[in-house]
Amino acid sequence: MTNSEKVVLLQKIKQNGKRKKYNIFQRIYRMLCWIGLTIQFRTYNKRRRVRKFFSPVGGRLSSFLSSHVAQPVGGACREFGDICSESVSSGFGSTFGRHKGFFDGVVNVVLPLLCIGVLAGVAYSVFTSSHALEVTCNGKVLGYIEDESVYNDAVQLLSQRTVNTSSDYRDSLTPSYSMASVSSSMNMSSETLCEALLADSSSVESAYGLYINGELCAAAKSYGDIRFIMETFLDQYKTGTPGEQVTFMGTTDIISGLYSTDRIVSSEKFATTISTKRTETQFYTVNEGDTAQSIANVANMSYDRLMKLNENLSDTPEPGTSVLLEKELPVLKVQTIRTVTVKEKIKFDKKTVKNDNEYTSYSKCITKGVNGEREVIKLVTEINGVQVSSEVISSTVTKEPVDAVYEVGTKKGSKVGSGSFLWPVPGVRTISSPYGYRWGRLHKGIDISTGGIYGRTVVAADSGTATVKRSATGYGLHIIISHGNGYSTCYAHLSAVNISSGQVVAKGQAIGRVGNSGSSTGPHLHFEIRKNNVAGNPMNYY
Repeated sequence: MTNSEKVVLLQKIKQNGKRKKYNIFQRIYRMLCWIGLTIQFRTYNKRRRVRKFFSPVGGRLSSFLSSHVAQPVGGACREFGDICSESVSSGFGSTFGRHKGFFDGVVNVVLPLLCIGVLAGVAYSVFTSSHALEVTCNGKVLGYIEDESVYNDAVQLLSQRTVNTSSDYRDSLTPSYSMASVSSSMNMSSETLCEALLADSSSVESAYGLYINGELCAAAKSYGDIRFIMETFLDQYKTGTPGEQVTFMGTTDIISGLYSTDRIVSSEKFATTISTKRTETQFYTVNEGDTAQSIANVANMSYDRLMKLNENLSDTPEPGTSVLLEKELPVLKVQTIRTVTVKEKIKFDKKTVKNDNEYTSYSKCITKGVNGEREVIKLVTEINGVQVSSEVISSTVTKEPVDAVYEVGTKKGSKVGSGSFLWPVPGVRTISSPYGYRWGRLHKGIDISTGGIYGRTVVAADSGTATVKRSATGYGLHIIISHGNGYSTCYAHLSAVNISSGQVVAKGQAIGRVGNSGSSTGPHLHFEIRKNNVAGNPMNYY
């Protein structure tokens, strides 16, 4: 095969391929056309059959409406127009006689329609109505309620909003009931029925009532006056502190409505009412150490009132006993929360430095104590101006305290003396009355005295065990020291003592101060030295 033949063969193959492709698309197109024509033909047949089926019905309906509705109505309208025009010219009486058939036809049409309407209204009323109680008071129907509990609730609301104790008013609150079939929307709530009862009374007026925690406090005619009085009441507890919160405690509501005239007061009386206090009772559990008087003091009550409230209460009740108390609390409580800054003192501590060379009774201030200072920020809560709590938020020391330092002796005395004696009043050597007989009896010691001796220090003449005695006569306040070696010394007419009975004192230790107690003619120290309980002349030992 030559090249030219090959080219011719390839061209024929290509042409045959294009022809085949063309034949495939042509077949798809013809198929779609056939489907479209088939659907259109069948739809047309369906529409034709439906029109053929309903054509007699439409004709008959159209014929019926034309002959039985359009023509009668048109004729009736034309005849009604003629009747109206004839009535104007010749009067209604003659016109009615000539057109009696028309009026009879109208009646025959209207009466059945009217009956159908009445029947529909009755059916609607039956299906939408419910049974309720018809409430009647003083011969007047107040309304309808579901059951008697609604009326009882309304009476309770009424008792809160009215003050009327007359028997006539109480009798008027006795209702009578009867069954009635009404729409459920006509049933009244207890609040609405309460308003109806108040409206039926001649002793109520429209006003605004202040309720505190759900309880009516007072009512006034002006809402603006109530708000102004309450704001003024709050203002008296405001201090202007930044961030201060001043609010009423509990819930306070101003509710408008009908109130008994006995509860409606003037604006001045309203302000006084919310500022008063009322007495409330509460129980207190007795703690250890409580007495009837202390309980009364804490509760701010009189002792007699406390005992009257608790007839069998003793002056020292048992712990755990419940005691009835009375407290006066404000009607309207105001809570104030504010942040305050105060300066507080920081107390200094006391420290001691021991001195082994001084006796235990020795004490000397070396450094004087100085209080410090701090700035404290507190969150303070008050109720009606009385502080009930205080919480510290922060504290800053602005001045450190200086501790006080005391030097104290540690040297202890001995129960057995040395047998030699010190002079009992250092610095004073004057003897105003010596040992010996005077005024017919023996003066068993010496009296040491001088100008300004009252309050001078008295020291132990020797070590030993002290005994402190007190007497209104004789030696008065005096000390006897037993030296444990057969000797003892006595220091009489003291004004004060620095030691206690049974204490072991050292020689030279301060034990008291010169005074004028007991049977004394003036400030002095009566001093005795005894051996085996027999007093001798003290001067024999000096």
